[in-house]
Amino acid sequence: MHRFVAGALAISWMAASAATSNDLALSEAEVAAQRERLARLGFASMLERQKRLIRVSSAIRLHGAALCNDQLSPVTGIVAATSAEIPEAYRETAYRDHGVEDLLKVLWILPDYPAAEVGLRSGDTILEIDGRETHSAASLDRRDPVDSQIFTALKIERDGEILDLLFEARNGCFRPAVLSMLDNVDTHTEGARMVVYSGMLRFAESDDELAIVLAHELAHELLGQKLSVENAESEADYLGLYLVARAGYDVAVATEFARRLAAEFPFALEERAGHIHPFSAARSIALANTLREIQGKLERAEPLEPRTR
Repeated sequence: MHRFVAGALAISWMAASAATSNDLALSEAEVAAQRERLARLGFASMLERQKRLIRVSSAIRLHGAALCNDQLSPVTGIVAATSAEIPEAYRETAYRDHGVEDLLKVLWILPDYPAAEVGLRSGDTILEIDGRETHSAASLDRRDPVDSQIFTALKIERDGEILDLLFEARNGCFRPAVLSMLDNVDTHTEGARMVVYSGMLRFAESDDELAIVLAHELAHELLGQKLSVENAESEADYLGLYLVARAGYDVAVATEFARRLAAEFPFALEERAGHIHPFSAARSIALANTLREIQGKLERAEPLEPRTR
């Protein structure tokens, strides 16, 4: 009797072991499927952030061109990438869903911009720009003399066919924006490009708020300031808000956005050296004065031209 029970227990244990093994195999398959779903969601989210960044930054660059002196370059409105420019976790998804490999693949184009108007499409592979081979999205960010008529020639591959496209690019301020997937609530300039962190895109809840951030960073570069940090921030606020208004975004959100930043980062209110973006009481007052100046011009339908400071 005892032997029978022991045998039955052994059989039950073996059956349970087999079931556990099968469950483990299924679990591994489920994990792989879930990983793929998460990668797709992550890539889609990243692409939407890139689209938003290009949309807002392109408007600021184009409408601010008259305030940028000779610091101009073509604004293409193209979102493109090579595999090396995609976060490793998303590369398989980018390849499978969008065909992103070693060459520059178009992922999205701003509607009504010249590249879209001449027929460039998502999914096209850019082989050459103005006769030069492309190796990264940075190839789209070339700079041209102010007095030249800007045409961009693209050699592309579409469904095995080689096509040539020529479009007249629009002149805008020279400081293209790129996305970094780090979650910092910050921006900075790196070489010729404005790096905007994913955390800042999340924190800037509306396009109006994002425009405030991008225009402020662009203003720093345009001014080339050698002032104290506090004065540099106020000067960038002043020019930046004009860039925002000229692009059609709502400058009135600047005050509340600044308050949110100060609440998130209270050290910024401390008036001491070492803070990169201090938001002191004096800067707050200057910001309010600039808003009144711009809103007055909007109400009177006056040109949005900043005063020489």
